[in-house]
Amino acid sequence: MARQIQLRRGTADQHETFTGAEGEVTFDITNKTLRAHDGSTPGGIALARKDDVPNMDTADYVIASQEPTAANGLTWYRKYKSGWVEQGGHIFGSSSVTFPIPMKNNDYVWRINSLYNHSGFAPYSELGELETKNPTGFTKAGNAKTFIWEVRGIAA
Repeated sequence: MARQIQLRRGTADQHETFTGAEGEVTFDITNKTLRAHDGSTPGGIALARKDDVPNMDTADYVIASQEPTAANGLTWYRKYKSGWVEQGGHIFGSSSVTFPIPMKNNDYVWRINSLYNHSGFAPYSELGELETKNPTGFTKAGNAKTFIWEVRGIAA
């Protein structure tokens, strides 16, 4: 015959005043869930049930990403299951940007910030307008050729 293990159990109200031993697990018969105890927190910590976790079929989450490195030209991106993409990078000595992930169309949000000014490092000071904008990249208007860029929108 198989062995049976039975945990301490009680109602949700009984759990709220109970402080279990460190590492102890108890069963909440009201909410049909387990509670983990640390030896000091009354009621312990209720553990999630499967129906408490978001449905991953409808949740949006990152499916691909890239961290900025010298090998990839200091570009980064995060692409989500829904098609949303956030991407950016650093540009040194040019005014043109080519996206690591093409956008669906020109309806994306962009931001350009200076990397250096006359007094040194100056992140997040706006740098003006775009000369051209298309789904695969953009060209910045003006003469600043060292900047940080970011775009957000739907990927192609």
